[in-house]
Amino acid sequence: MGGSKKVLGIVLLLAIAAGMGWIYLGDPKIPALRNLKSMMGPGENGLSPKDYEFKKAVRKDIRQTALATGTVTLHTGAEVKIGARISGKLKRLYVRIGDFIHKGKTIAIIEHQDLLARVAQREAELKADEAQLAKIVSERPLEIGKAKADIEDLQAQLQLAEKTLVRNTDLGKQGFVSDSAVDEALQKRDTLLAQIKAAQEELKLKEASFPNDVNVVKAQIEKDRANIMDVETQLSYATITAPIDGIVAYVSTQEGETVVAGLSAPTFVTLIDLTKLEVTAYVDETDIGKVKVGQKAAFTVDSYAEKIFKAEVVDIHPKSVIKDNVVNYEVMLQIDKEDIKLLRPDMTANVVVTTGLRPNALAVPKESVKRTADKSFVAVRADGRITEKPIETGWREGGFIEVKSGLNEGDEVGVLLKTKTAPVSGRGAPPGRRP
Repeated sequence: MGGSKKVLGIVLLLAIAAGMGWIYLGDPKIPALRNLKSMMGPGENGLSPKDYEFKKAVRKDIRQTALATGTVTLHTGAEVKIGARISGKLKRLYVRIGDFIHKGKTIAIIEHQDLLARVAQREAELKADEAQLAKIVSERPLEIGKAKADIEDLQAQLQLAEKTLVRNTDLGKQGFVSDSAVDEALQKRDTLLAQIKAAQEELKLKEASFPNDVNVVKAQIEKDRANIMDVETQLSYATITAPIDGIVAYVSTQEGETVVAGLSAPTFVTLIDLTKLEVTAYVDETDIGKVKVGQKAAFTVDSYAEKIFKAEVVDIHPKSVIKDNVVNYEVMLQIDKEDIKLLRPDMTANVVVTTGLRPNALAVPKESVKRTADKSFVAVRADGRITEKPIETGWREGGFIEVKSGLNEGDEVGVLLKTKTAPVSGRGAPPGRRP
């Protein structure tokens, strides 16, 4: 009987207060009256523990992330455009779009008969000059030796002629020889002197010109070899080979067509190396400050929606990019090689960059947290009723929210069953509403 009177008194007090405008039951600033309200039903929001599924606060790693969209792109050097470096008719084309080709394998051949003829001509010129050098080197010393021997012979004759001249001169003074004999001896000596002088001059010329003649022919030989290398280089351009391992992505010509070389050689085959793909992610300006080189990332593409590809931040471009009137920054991601073969250029990537990690953090399901303008609450059981307990939240990842204070490991929080809807109170969102 006493208990019934107590309840009746409380009801009457609340009715009078409401009629006078003193209180509003949803106002969180009046905890004493709110407690009176809680005494009238199963919980603060009119729900009982049976309307919730209770889950424990657990320890787990919580990651801070930055979300971005991006595109699978080719790394610098992954795309090679191949053009003709000499002009001519395309004799053979060995590839088609989609073919895989190894580095060094032949892609195409340009007709080159004229170049073969020029190589033969240059080689003949080289052989002729090499023969001339061999002749100079072998014969010139012999010529110099013979000239020296001739000079020695003339000098011997000169000695004899001088003796003859002296003898005839003495005998002529004694009257034993005629004046003509003396004159003849004098003339012979003078002739030998002139011959020796001429021979010595010729010897000097031979000795002086020998190294010069050798150097001139050697220089010509070097020129011949350079000419051969030049023509052979042009000949090598007739056979076009793959500079990288890659897939043929573009072919613009066919056998029989004439390709023309120029300062800017037109591309007729393009190769791409699919092992050198990367992701260009566009990160919002609000998140770019958290992104650092070396951070781990993951992404998906539409072609393999269930597969998660791993990557790492390797570069952050300083210049902004405006996309859909939003300021973004390009972040370059290096893709793990184990899965890169599945990707293709220009695929759209949905990127998650892990910008921070709090290991062993206390966390609760995000569905259990509700928020007011500046506070977060969870529903807990107390004395068979549902009460709202304030908590301080931190990072969010997936289906969990970090709890920095207000709960202990193992505490149970309520997640509103989907068949129930909590009434809106003055405090904020009902339990289970996403914060």
